[in-house]
Amino acid sequence: MSRRTMLVTLAAVVAILLAVMLVFLANSDSGISPEDRKGTEFVEQTEGGAGEEQFPAADPVPEEGAEGTVSRENENYEFVLRNYHNYVTVYTLPEDTLYEYTDVILDVLPEETKEEIRQGKYLRNEEELYNFLENYTS
Repeated sequence: MSRRTMLVTLAAVVAILLAVMLVFLANSDSGISPEDRKGTEFVEQTEGGAGEEQFPAADPVPEEGAEGTVSRENENYEFVLRNYHNYVTVYTLPEDTLYEYTDVILDVLPEETKEEIRQGKYLRNEEELYNFLENYTS
């Protein structure tokens, strides 16, 4: 084999190895353990796209009456947290439209918080919303 043929062959092998390494690195996880990634699959699957499936809004939560419970009629709530396929989702009020999917799994929340979300946890503003999300996503 001539020296030139050997150099071309060596260059081709190096180029192929570099391409394989780049593909491997591009497809590998970002160093996050599978346990830490738990719950993010739902969010990744529902992010934008032309064929994105439209999900119906959650069933509205009935207002509580005069039996000693708090009525939300006169209060200024901007958001409500609800259970959707065992994940916490955020809806805007008063339209009751989907605002955001979260990667917060209902099963990992404290029992009291789970029940609040099943009933519809009302939040007054974005600060309350992001405080809640920060507490349960970090």
